[in-house]
Amino acid sequence: MQIKQMAAYEQFLEARALYTGQPKGHLSDSISPDAFETLIIDLHRRYAAGEISIGRFSELAGVAHLELWEILELLELPLHT
Repeated sequence: MQIKQMAAYEQFLEARALYTGQPKGHLSDSISPDAFETLIIDLHRRYAAGEISIGRFSELAGVAHLELWEILELLELPLHT
């Protein structure tokens, strides 16, 4: 993983821990960096195709809206398509 992707993964783990109340260590054990990237890219594709809203994207990713926007920015995925 490149630096931005790793930063996005760390941001995701912190945001998901806050959103779900699960310990960050538990999340990193259950969601690998590759699984994280696959999840976000798939959800972004669905969002860009109009299949899901940004709110649903946030829910399915398990993070709050603001953190999702930061993660997408780090991954250089456009919020507005």
